[in-house]
Amino acid sequence: MKEYGHPRHDSRPPLHMDDPARLLNHSARRINRLAEMAGAHRYLEVGVQAGATFHAVKIPRRVGVDPKFAFDTAQYAGADTQFHAMTSDAYFSQLSFDERFDIVFIDGLHTFEQALRDFHNAVVHGHADSIWIIDDTVPIDAYSAHRNQKEAVAVRRRERRQESAAWHGDVYKLVFALHDFFPAFDYCTICTGGNPQTLAWLEKNPRKPLFNDLERICRLDYFEFTRHMEILNPVSEAEGLARMERFFHSRGSALDLRR
Repeated sequence: MKEYGHPRHDSRPPLHMDDPARLLNHSARRINRLAEMAGAHRYLEVGVQAGATFHAVKIPRRVGVDPKFAFDTAQYAGADTQFHAMTSDAYFSQLSFDERFDIVFIDGLHTFEQALRDFHNAVVHGHADSIWIIDDTVPIDAYSAHRNQKEAVAVRRRERRQESAAWHGDVYKLVFALHDFFPAFDYCTICTGGNPQTLAWLEKNPRKPLFNDLERICRLDYFEFTRHMEILNPVSEAEGLARMERFFHSRGSALDLRR
């Protein structure tokens, strides 16, 4: 497997701290580049929090979903900028089937079950040229991969004497589910230039399931994850964006025709 970022001295996956200056708004940087390629007009973000990414996204129509926004949404809301203060499950349950998004950024509750529901629900509201971006798919250690954020930070502090608040949950399992159970999708995981994120798009790529067992994926721990990291399809940010550029080029003007 190709390694990215700083050299590793343990079993952790290749990370993303290659240039601290680039960590600022890495999500928005990638999303805006993808939006340029796709000519995207409609954007959905699940898990907005303080809005660091949402406010920096340059797509005409933006929708944000979060049960508890960390800013005054009234200051930013408008005809083309909508905020829904509710869980993603509640939002999707009342969303019209006619609603479609060109780019969806999934950064909600960092558990496998919720990430899987968010992805599945977001797929219903995409189209053949949509791109789905899944955040935090590469945990940095066993603590980071723990499902409970408070416990992960507390145990790391107690056992490792580290004050790091890094936490990714078990969202990584979604990539294994994508690999084994979503053959209509292709995907890759950007592992440099900021936090790792998995890009998924509709392009059939036949592959043999690794586990072919959703329960086993549910039980996949960090250590087994590190033994199968090739399933992530890891790439650099430049490689991942170049791949998407080729995809959109191959699609031609299909996205414009759908508007």
